[in-house]
Amino acid sequence: MKRYISDKRVRIGDSASPKPSTRLDSGDVVHIDIPPPAPILPLPEDLPLEVIHEDDSLLVINKSPDIVVHPSNGTIAGGTLVNALLSHTDTLSKEGGEFRPGIVHRLDRETSGIILVARTDLAHRRLAAQFKEREVHKEYLACVHGVPKEPEGVVDLPIARSLANRKKMAIRHDEQGKQSVTRWKCIRTIGTSFSWIHCFPETGRTHQIRLHMKAIGHPIICDSTYGREKKITRSELLRRAPQGPEDTILDRQALHAYAIEFRHPGSGEMTSFCAPLPDDLQPIWDLSTEV
Repeated sequence: MKRYISDKRVRIGDSASPKPSTRLDSGDVVHIDIPPPAPILPLPEDLPLEVIHEDDSLLVINKSPDIVVHPSNGTIAGGTLVNALLSHTDTLSKEGGEFRPGIVHRLDRETSGIILVARTDLAHRRLAAQFKEREVHKEYLACVHGVPKEPEGVVDLPIARSLANRKKMAIRHDEQGKQSVTRWKCIRTIGTSFSWIHCFPETGRTHQIRLHMKAIGHPIICDSTYGREKKITRSELLRRAPQGPEDTILDRQALHAYAIEFRHPGSGEMTSFCAPLPDDLQPIWDLSTEV
């Protein structure tokens, strides 16, 4: 009911904007505009889709930071990368199930960059096997708080579902924690307050890079789950007093899946692709200097 109220689908008499705390009086008439049911399965939608490469076996997509990869339980099966893929092609692997056609791996909603999509079941199985055996080489770029004392390092900390919040992951040293390894290298700085980190995850745990950067004292900027703020301005990045009203320069986690290398599921040859920084991260890169 709260969702219906927030979506302005509830009226009490002549009042079109009741609050969840509004008390009903005897004789009040409540009108509820119930929306049509969500589609049971994802349907094709004409959504923006940046295709870096496609062939008979796979597609390589540069995912934008404002789209979920696939629908999940409790969410409407629309507006996702899967919906865009269904509009782009009729040929997608069925190995991932009806809600995840073609999806071999995923990126968080706010993470931009490269994602592989299988067009055939055989390609899906071959790609999935490479991810499982850690044969896929992935590279990410992350802008973080602070400047590491060392130029590079390795984070080897186990990850599992958080006991305090099931929607989050956590560093856990109990039997539930799974080995998680991220190599990293500091490549650029913004003064003494922020850095661009080149990350090389050797495992693929959920939220791995975000957790590992936080664990070493350098959370990713605008990571509202594990970081310090939800948005940031140019003056805040430069640690300068603003000269006047400022627009937000970034309002999503500064994490980009920059490059990937793998064996092509059709030819078996080593193949690599990269995706340039998106428009919202490029200005922050431009503020930095190479170390």
